[in-house]
Amino acid sequence: MIRQVKRGEEDKVRELIAKLSYEDQTLWRKQTKTVEEYLKESSRILISEEIKGKNVIFVAEEKGAIVGLCWCTIVDRGVDRQGEIAEFFVESEYRGKGIGRKLLSAAKQLFVEEQVEVAFAWTHHGNDAAIKLYKNAGFKEVTQLVMAFVPANKNKTSKENH
Repeated sequence: MIRQVKRGEEDKVRELIAKLSYEDQTLWRKQTKTVEEYLKESSRILISEEIKGKNVIFVAEEKGAIVGLCWCTIVDRGVDRQGEIAEFFVESEYRGKGIGRKLLSAAKQLFVEEQVEVAFAWTHHGNDAAIKLYKNAGFKEVTQLVMAFVPANKNKTSKENH
């Protein structure tokens, strides 16, 4: 069953985001962290009405357990409305069973209802399963080059950052 997240399920969403970050790190970072480090860091993730813009978190539930999520954001930039799949994750043992497809279907319906002009989904080269999933859901690869700036960790001294 695909539904919106409910109050009291924030910690499970944080856990899934930590697992996503753990799996994701090998695609773009040289350093690796343990899943426990990501779980600790995920406790700081805001999941409430305090977040700016429109955020909708869809979860996949199987036998009473949340096994996947699709966090959608919608931003009105003044010149257009854009949607984004900000976070997307399905527990490994539930992959290949259509759950990702159903989560993306809910996200696409939200984007249509919210009248966004374009919606983005980010993934990495080499994440073939995600690329195939997004393409099968109607997302198109674009030729735009994406540049990323990752500010230095605020907890490190300036000497460590050089």
